[in-house]
Amino acid sequence: MILAIDCGNTHTVFGTITEEGEIQKIFRMESSRRKTSYEYAADIAQICQLLEIDLQGLEGSILSSVVPELTTSYQKAMELLCKGKCVVVNSSSPMNMSFAMADPSGVAPDLIISAVGAKNNYPLPAIIIDMGTATTITVVNKEGVFMGGVILPGVGISMNALAKETSLLPSIDVAPAKTLISTDTVDAMRAGIIYGTAGSLDGIVEHFQEELQEEGSVIATGGLAHLICPYCKHKMIVDDNLLLKGLWKIWQLEQGKQG
Repeated sequence: MILAIDCGNTHTVFGTITEEGEIQKIFRMESSRRKTSYEYAADIAQICQLLEIDLQGLEGSILSSVVPELTTSYQKAMELLCKGKCVVVNSSSPMNMSFAMADPSGVAPDLIISAVGAKNNYPLPAIIIDMGTATTITVVNKEGVFMGGVILPGVGISMNALAKETSLLPSIDVAPAKTLISTDTVDAMRAGIIYGTAGSLDGIVEHFQEELQEEGSVIATGGLAHLICPYCKHKMIVDDNLLLKGLWKIWQLEQGKQG
Protein backbone atom coordinates (compact mmCIF):
# COMPACT_ATOMS: atom_id res chain seq x y z
CA MET A 1 0.00 0.00 0.00
CA ILE A 2 1.12 3.56 -0.74
CA LEU A 3 0.00 7.01 0.33
CA ALA A 4 -0.80 9.35 -2.58
CA ILE A 5 -0.70 13.08 -1.83
CA ASP A 6 -2.21 15.90 -3.88
CA CYS A 7 -1.07 19.29 -2.55
CA GLY A 8 -3.28 22.07 -3.90
CA ASN A 9 -3.40 25.77 -3.18
CA THR A 10 -6.19 25.48 -0.61
CA HIS A 11 -6.24 21.85 0.55
CA THR A 12 -4.04 18.76 0.40
CA VAL A 13 -5.71 15.42 -0.26
CA PHE A 14 -4.23 12.15 1.03
CA GLY A 15 -5.36 8.71 -0.11
CA THR A 16 -4.16 5.18 0.61
CA ILE A 17 -3.98 2.94 -2.46
CA THR A 18 -3.63 -0.84 -2.32
CA GLU A 19 -1.41 -2.99 -4.53
CA GLU A 20 -4.49 -3.62 -6.70
CA GLY A 21 -5.03 0.11 -7.22
CA GLU A 22 -8.01 0.37 -4.88
CA ILE A 23 -8.31 3.80 -3.25
CA GLN A 24 -9.33 3.29 0.35
CA LYS A 25 -8.97 5.88 3.10
CA ILE A 26 -8.98 9.54 2.08
CA PHE A 27 -8.43 12.60 4.25
CA ARG A 28 -7.80 16.31 3.70
CA MET A 29 -5.67 18.97 5.37
CA GLU A 30 -5.32 22.69 4.87
CA SER A 31 -2.36 23.63 2.66
CA SER A 32 -0.76 25.94 5.22
CA ARG A 33 2.44 27.72 4.19
CA ARG A 34 3.21 28.44 7.85
CA LYS A 35 3.84 24.87 9.01
CA THR A 36 7.21 23.11 9.06
CA SER A 37 7.88 19.58 7.87
CA TYR A 38 7.88 18.41 11.50
CA GLU A 39 4.48 19.99 12.12
CA TYR A 40 3.11 18.35 9.01
CA ALA A 41 4.60 15.02 10.06
CA ALA A 42 2.89 15.31 13.47
CA ASP A 43 -0.46 16.21 11.89
CA ILE A 44 -0.30 13.41 9.32
CA ALA A 45 0.74 10.88 11.96
CA GLN A 46 -2.15 11.86 14.22
CA ILE A 47 -4.75 11.60 11.46
CA CYS A 48 -3.34 8.29 10.24
CA GLN A 49 -3.53 6.94 13.79
CA LEU A 50 -7.21 7.93 13.97
CA LEU A 51 -7.88 6.24 10.62
CA GLU A 52 -5.79 3.16 11.55
CA ILE A 53 -3.33 3.71 8.68
CA ASP A 54 -0.01 1.96 9.34
CA LEU A 55 2.55 4.48 8.08
CA GLN A 56 5.50 2.20 8.78
CA GLY A 57 3.81 -0.52 6.75
CA LEU A 58 3.54 1.63 3.62
CA GLU A 59 5.63 0.73 0.60
CA GLY A 60 6.16 4.44 -0.03
CA SER A 61 4.36 7.63 -1.01
CA ILE A 62 3.93 9.78 -4.10
CA LEU A 63 3.40 13.54 -4.09
CA SER A 64 1.91 16.00 -6.56
CA SER A 65 2.27 19.64 -5.55
CA VAL A 66 1.31 22.96 -7.15
CA VAL A 67 2.67 24.86 -4.13
CA PRO A 68 6.48 24.89 -4.48
CA GLU A 69 7.09 26.10 -0.92
CA LEU A 70 5.19 23.09 0.45
CA THR A 71 6.70 20.40 -1.79
CA THR A 72 9.84 19.94 0.33
CA SER A 73 7.86 20.17 3.59
CA TYR A 74 5.57 17.30 2.60
CA GLN A 75 8.44 15.26 1.16
CA LYS A 76 10.47 15.58 4.37
CA ALA A 77 7.39 14.87 6.50
CA MET A 78 6.77 11.60 4.66
CA GLU A 79 10.44 10.64 4.93
CA LEU A 80 10.16 11.13 8.71
CA LEU A 81 7.06 8.93 8.89
CA CYS A 82 7.64 6.13 6.37
CA LYS A 83 10.37 3.67 5.58
CA GLY A 84 9.63 3.89 1.85
CA LYS A 85 10.69 6.91 -0.20
CA CYS A 86 8.46 9.78 -1.25
CA VAL A 87 8.32 10.18 -5.04
CA VAL A 88 7.74 13.79 -6.13
CA VAL A 89 6.09 13.97 -9.55
CA ASN A 90 7.70 16.36 -12.04
CA SER A 91 8.09 16.71 -15.80
CA SER A 92 10.70 13.92 -15.90
CA SER A 93 8.47 11.37 -14.16
CA PRO A 94 7.37 8.38 -16.29
CA MET A 95 3.79 8.97 -17.46
CA ASN A 96 3.35 7.29 -20.86
CA MET A 97 1.93 10.61 -22.03
CA SER A 98 2.81 12.56 -25.17
CA PHE A 99 2.50 16.35 -25.29
CA ALA A 100 1.47 18.78 -28.01
CA MET A 101 3.72 21.47 -26.53
CA ALA A 102 7.49 21.43 -26.99
CA ASP A 103 8.23 21.98 -23.27
CA PRO A 104 5.72 20.29 -20.94
CA SER A 105 7.71 21.36 -17.86
CA GLY A 106 5.67 24.56 -17.82
CA VAL A 107 2.41 22.64 -17.32
CA ALA A 108 1.26 22.30 -13.69
CA PRO A 109 1.80 18.72 -12.48
CA ASP A 110 -1.79 18.29 -11.29
CA LEU A 111 -3.09 18.90 -14.83
CA ILE A 112 -0.81 16.23 -16.27
CA ILE A 113 -1.54 13.74 -13.48
CA SER A 114 -5.30 14.16 -13.92
CA ALA A 115 -4.77 13.62 -17.66
CA VAL A 116 -2.89 10.39 -16.88
CA GLY A 117 -5.81 9.32 -14.68
CA ALA A 118 -8.30 10.09 -17.46
CA LYS A 119 -6.24 8.36 -20.15
CA ASN A 120 -6.02 5.15 -18.14
CA ASN A 121 -9.62 5.03 -16.91
CA TYR A 122 -11.90 6.56 -19.58
CA PRO A 123 -12.44 6.42 -23.36
CA LEU A 124 -10.50 9.02 -25.34
CA PRO A 125 -10.63 11.80 -26.27
CA ALA A 126 -11.15 13.18 -22.77
CA ILE A 127 -12.04 16.66 -21.61
CA ILE A 128 -10.99 17.09 -17.98
CA ILE A 129 -12.51 19.75 -15.73
CA ASP A 130 -10.77 20.34 -12.40
CA MET A 131 -12.66 22.67 -10.09
CA GLY A 132 -10.18 23.76 -7.45
CA THR A 133 -8.96 27.19 -6.42
CA ALA A 134 -8.77 27.79 -10.16
CA THR A 135 -10.93 25.92 -12.67
CA THR A 136 -8.95 24.21 -15.42
CA ILE A 137 -10.26 22.47 -18.52
CA THR A 138 -7.75 20.34 -20.41
CA VAL A 139 -7.85 17.86 -23.29
CA VAL A 140 -6.30 14.48 -24.06
CA ASN A 141 -7.01 13.61 -27.70
CA LYS A 142 -7.93 10.17 -29.01
CA GLU A 143 -4.24 9.36 -29.63
CA GLY A 144 -3.50 9.96 -25.94
CA VAL A 145 -1.71 13.30 -26.49
CA PHE A 146 -2.05 16.04 -23.87
CA MET A 147 -3.18 18.99 -25.95
CA GLY A 148 -3.40 21.77 -23.34
CA GLY A 149 -6.45 23.71 -22.22
CA VAL A 150 -7.78 26.80 -20.47
CA ILE A 151 -7.70 28.29 -16.96
CA LEU A 152 -10.59 30.18 -15.37
CA PRO A 153 -11.08 31.77 -11.95
CA GLY A 154 -12.40 29.18 -9.52
CA VAL A 155 -15.89 29.39 -8.03
CA GLY A 156 -14.55 30.52 -4.65
CA ILE A 157 -12.37 33.22 -6.22
CA SER A 158 -15.33 34.53 -8.22
CA MET A 159 -17.60 34.60 -5.19
CA ASN A 160 -15.00 36.33 -3.01
CA ALA A 161 -14.24 38.91 -5.70
CA LEU A 162 -17.93 39.69 -6.07
CA ALA A 163 -18.27 40.43 -2.36
CA LYS A 164 -14.94 42.28 -2.07
CA GLU A 165 -15.39 44.61 -5.01
CA THR A 166 -19.01 45.61 -4.38
CA SER A 167 -20.11 47.57 -1.33
CA LEU A 168 -23.62 46.15 -0.95
CA LEU A 169 -23.03 42.45 -1.68
CA PRO A 170 -22.31 40.17 1.29
CA SER A 171 -19.73 37.41 1.64
CA ILE A 172 -21.62 34.11 1.38
CA ASP A 173 -20.99 30.41 0.99
CA VAL A 174 -21.42 28.59 -2.31
CA ALA A 175 -24.72 26.71 -2.26
CA PRO A 176 -27.63 25.99 -4.63
CA ALA A 177 -30.05 28.84 -5.22
CA LYS A 178 -33.78 28.30 -4.68
CA THR A 179 -34.58 29.50 -8.21
CA LEU A 180 -32.66 30.91 -11.16
CA ILE A 181 -34.72 34.10 -11.26
CA SER A 182 -33.97 35.05 -7.67
CA THR A 183 -35.94 37.41 -5.43
CA ASP A 184 -33.23 38.16 -2.87
CA THR A 185 -29.58 39.17 -3.05
CA VAL A 186 -28.00 36.02 -1.59
CA ASP A 187 -29.93 33.70 -3.91
CA ALA A 188 -29.17 35.97 -6.86
CA MET A 189 -25.44 35.71 -6.12
CA ARG A 190 -25.60 31.95 -5.75
CA ALA A 191 -27.64 31.53 -8.93
CA GLY A 192 -25.27 33.80 -10.84
CA ILE A 193 -22.16 31.92 -9.72
CA ILE A 194 -23.60 28.41 -10.18
CA TYR A 195 -25.41 28.92 -13.48
CA GLY A 196 -22.70 31.26 -14.74
CA THR A 197 -20.00 28.67 -14.03
CA ALA A 198 -22.10 25.85 -15.51
CA GLY A 199 -22.72 27.93 -18.63
CA SER A 200 -19.05 28.74 -19.09
CA LEU A 201 -18.12 25.08 -18.70
CA ASP A 202 -20.75 24.03 -21.23
CA GLY A 203 -19.56 26.66 -23.68
CA ILE A 204 -15.89 25.67 -23.48
CA VAL A 205 -16.68 21.94 -23.63
CA GLU A 206 -18.76 22.56 -26.77
CA HIS A 207 -15.93 24.48 -28.44
CA PHE A 208 -13.44 21.76 -27.48
CA GLN A 209 -15.70 19.07 -28.95
CA GLU A 210 -16.01 21.06 -32.18
CA GLU A 211 -12.23 21.29 -32.42
CA LEU A 212 -11.82 17.58 -31.61
CA GLN A 213 -14.69 16.72 -34.00
CA GLU A 214 -16.13 14.25 -31.49
CA GLU A 215 -17.65 14.33 -28.04
CA GLY A 216 -15.44 11.91 -26.09
CA SER A 217 -15.50 11.66 -22.29
CA VAL A 218 -16.09 14.71 -20.12
CA ILE A 219 -14.73 14.12 -16.61
CA ALA A 220 -15.09 16.60 -13.75
CA THR A 221 -13.14 16.51 -10.52
CA GLY A 222 -12.41 18.85 -7.62
CA GLY A 223 -14.30 19.95 -4.55
CA LEU A 224 -17.18 21.78 -6.26
CA ALA A 225 -17.77 19.40 -9.18
CA HIS A 226 -20.74 17.74 -7.45
CA LEU A 227 -22.38 21.14 -6.94
CA ILE A 228 -21.85 22.63 -10.41
CA CYS A 229 -22.08 19.65 -12.81
CA PRO A 230 -25.82 18.95 -12.28
CA TYR A 231 -26.49 22.41 -13.74
CA CYS A 232 -24.45 21.71 -16.89
CA LYS A 233 -26.16 20.62 -20.11
CA HIS A 234 -23.36 18.28 -21.15
CA LYS A 235 -23.14 14.83 -19.59
CA MET A 236 -20.24 14.87 -17.16
CA ILE A 237 -18.66 12.07 -15.17
CA VAL A 238 -17.80 13.30 -11.68
CA ASP A 239 -14.70 11.51 -10.40
CA ASP A 240 -13.40 12.87 -7.08
CA ASN A 241 -10.39 10.54 -7.19
CA LEU A 242 -9.15 11.21 -10.72
CA LEU A 243 -5.83 12.71 -9.62
CA LEU A 244 -5.21 9.92 -7.11
CA LYS A 245 -5.79 7.42 -9.94
CA GLY A 246 -3.20 9.28 -12.00
CA LEU A 247 -0.73 9.21 -9.12
CA TRP A 248 -1.24 5.45 -8.78
CA LYS A 249 -0.45 4.92 -12.48
CA ILE A 250 2.69 7.06 -12.23
CA TRP A 251 3.77 5.14 -9.10
CA GLN A 252 3.46 1.88 -11.07
CA LEU A 253 5.50 3.30 -13.96
CA GLU A 254 8.11 4.64 -11.50
CA GLN A 255 8.54 1.22 -9.94
CA GLY A 256 8.87 -0.36 -13.39
CA LYS A 257 11.56 2.16 -14.33
CA GLN A 258 13.54 1.37 -11.19
CA GLY A 259 13.13 -2.36 -11.70
